[in-house]
Amino acid sequence: MANNVGPYEKVRPQQSLLFRIVAFFSRLQMVYVINRLENARVVIIIFVLTAATAALGIITVAAYLAKLPLLFPPLAPSAFILFYTPMAVTASPRSVLLSHGLGVAIGILSLRLCVLLWPHSGLLDPQVMNWHRIVVIAISTGAMAVLMILMRCIHPPAAATALIAALGYFATPIQILGLLAAVVFLILEALFLYGYWEEFLIPFGGPIQGL
Repeated sequence: MANNVGPYEKVRPQQSLLFRIVAFFSRLQMVYVINRLENARVVIIIFVLTAATAALGIITVAAYLAKLPLLFPPLAPSAFILFYTPMAVTASPRSVLLSHGLGVAIGILSLRLCVLLWPHSGLLDPQVMNWHRIVVIAISTGAMAVLMILMRCIHPPAAATALIAALGYFATPIQILGLLAAVVFLILEALFLYGYWEEFLIPFGGPIQGL
């Protein structure tokens, strides 16, 4: 004889309409779909290609329309890390934004310090390459590596940002703000394309397996 549910008996959460709706949409998440496909590698390649191209393409169009310097070489490897390993510590928004900011600061400070020490070395000209420049590059890249470890914001492309700044390519505040704005824009695009808002914003303490 079947047991009838009384009017005051609690309904299990799994039987509620809200639970079923959430479960349905959770199955549409990319990780769930990819894990159920036999050839997930192809799907990952297509997604990374499409997402990275779209993200950098949007930034390029924005730079063209706004006439602002928003394109820098470190953005390309940052986009690859964000879209290929979105759940890794190197792809967390904190690591990406903080490391690029540190790269700009360390590169410029190293350059200015060496200019004060050797005022006639021509270091402010990016085309000049001498032993003074070698010192600037060594200081900036070494300090950048140490600070990323100490501050737990590991993001390898930011080392290139420090190198570019040490070479003297960030000559105006507009260029510095342009880089930081482009990094923020790239992070927002990654958050939008993946939809992992909560997980993506967690300040991970170690590498987590991505897609």
